[in-house]
Amino acid sequence: MGPVRVVFLEAPEQLLAERRRLGLDSRDEMWEGELHMVPPPDFNHQRRVSRLLRALGPVADQGGLEVVPEAGLYEADDSWRVPDLVVVRPEHVTRRGVEGGAVLAVEIRSPDDETLAKMPFYARFGVEELLVVDRDTAGVELFRLDAEGLRNVAPDQQGWVTCSLDVGFRQGGANVVEVRLPDWRIEHC
Repeated sequence: MGPVRVVFLEAPEQLLAERRRLGLDSRDEMWEGELHMVPPPDFNHQRRVSRLLRALGPVADQGGLEVVPEAGLYEADDSWRVPDLVVVRPEHVTRRGVEGGAVLAVEIRSPDDETLAKMPFYARFGVEELLVVDRDTAGVELFRLDAEGLRNVAPDQQGWVTCSLDVGFRQGGANVVEVRLPDWRIEHC
C-alpha cells in the first residue's frame, strides 16, 4: 500500500493527544493554522541526515553556529516547519526552536513529501540557503535566498554546488552525496 493522504476538517483532540503521548508529533508542522502530520522517516532518510550532521558539525562549530536535526522554524504560533537539519546563529535559537532566520536548512526529499511546498515559507522565514537532497538518488540542489525568494544555484563544471559555509555538495557514485569541506576533504553521506 502506498502513502495515504488524510484530511480532517477538524482533527479529533483524542487523536492529537495520543500522538503527543506516543511522541509521534515531533515532526508535525503547522502551516498557517493547518496541521500537517508528517510520517516518521525511513532508515535511509535518517542515515543521510546523520551523516550530513556529522559532516556539517565541525564547520558550524568553527563559525560559531549551531547545527541541529529536526528543529522547528517558528514564524508564528500557528506557523512552523521542521527541516531535517538546520544551521543557525545562536541568537536565533529559543527554547521552542528557531526564530528569526537560518543560515542553511536541509531537506531530505522523499517521494510525495512537501519539500518544494515549504520553499515560500523558508524564504519568508529568512532561510539564507536550502539544500535539498533526494533520499533515493542522492541528487542535490542548492537554493539561495534573494529578493525574489529561494533560487536554484547552478552547479559548477564538476557538479558541485557550494553554500555560504564554503561547503560543496554533489551527487557521487553509488547513491552517495559527496560533501567537500572547507579544507577540501571529501565526506560521503
